[in-house]
Order: sequence, then structure tokens, then C-alpha cells
Amino acid sequence: MAGKLQNIKAIKEMNAGTHKSQNKTQIGYTGKKTIADEDVLERFEDGQPKVWIETEKGTRWRIEQHEGFRSKKPENSILDTINEILRVPTTCPKCKSQMKGVDEEHLNLKFWYMSQHCFGCQLKEESLIRAKGQDAWSEYSRKKLAANAESWFKDTDKEVEIVRNSLKLQFVQNADGGLAEYDQTAFFEKFDSDYKKFKEQILENLKGE
Repeated sequence: MAGKLQNIKAIKEMNAGTHKSQNKTQIGYTGKKTIADEDVLERFEDGQPKVWIETEKGTRWRIEQHEGFRSKKPENSILDTINEILRVPTTCPKCKSQMKGVDEEHLNLKFWYMSQHCFGCQLKEESLIRAKGQDAWSEYSRKKLAANAESWFKDTDKEVEIVRNSLKLQFVQNADGGLAEYDQTAFFEKFDSDYKKFKEQILENLKGE
């Protein structure tokens, strides 16, 4: 029971980005490796990957190529989150109103991450769209819901991968009390297929495809 509780605690910490493995940076030497284009976040001038994402045992790692070595740290590092908050400007670049130290600070931060402007600018933008009529507002709302769903699925994909890995079994106990290899291929094929269908259906419905 203690072991199960520890595993549950570890999964919760990983979801929250507070697990001990998510608060450190590792250094490694360079080596040739094929990297998918969709995983590359930044490239050098010659087109070679500079920063990319690698997934290892359910954890997404941010890899950066330096001169002669690579650094490796969790994608959702707590330190990165803190730095991201510190990078929020003091004033809104759109209307120049205060972003921090005001009653709407938490709303300003929310809409900065979503749209790179303050809460007041968001209200003005939505008021202008409403003034164009119901069709314009319905189209805006649909696109907003679709964008929110895509953002939600990015986080959910990580959680699903963690759950998927926690369900993996290499051996099971047979009737004689010994250990036998356990093939979960069919189970995980259905697991992946069902989640993919669910995700695609939700996004298609919201996008009106």
C-alpha cells in the first residue's frame, strides 16, 4: 500500500511540475540523433536543431544544443514558469495600462498568456466583435473554444502519457506463483485509438469540420 501511495504522489507531483526530476538540469555530450520537425523549437542559422523536445518515460524534456555539449531539463520546469511570470511586462504593450499591482492583475496575467494584452484590452476587443452582430460573435466564440480545447489537450496529452506508462506491466504472476511475460500490445493499441478518436471528435465539433 505504501508503494502505491508513493506512486500516486509521484504522478500528482509530475502533473503539477513539482517532482524532484522536474527541478534539475542535466548536461550531456553531443551525439547524432534524428529529431522530428514538429519537436524542434529553435534552429541554428544552418538549419540544425538548437532547442527541441524529447519524450522519455512519459516526461517531456527540453534539450538545448550548446558548443560541444547539450543541456537537458523538464519542459515544464518550475524555474521556467517563474521566469515566464517575471517576463510579463509592467504595462500592457497595447494600451499602456498597468499590468501588475492592480486589482485585475490575475486577469491581466491570464490574458497576457492567451493574447499578449491586458484584461481591459480583451473586454474592448470582445465589445467590438459583439457590435458586429450575432454571427460575428458566434464565429469568435467557436474559434475561442477550439483554441482553448487545443491548449487543454496539450496538457492532457502529457497526463495521458503518464497514466499510460503507469499501466505498463512486463510480467504477471501465473497460476503456479511464478512470473510470466505479459503482452499489452492490444490493450495499448485500443487505449491510444480511443483517446485519439475522442480528441479528434472534440476538436472537429468545435472547429465545425
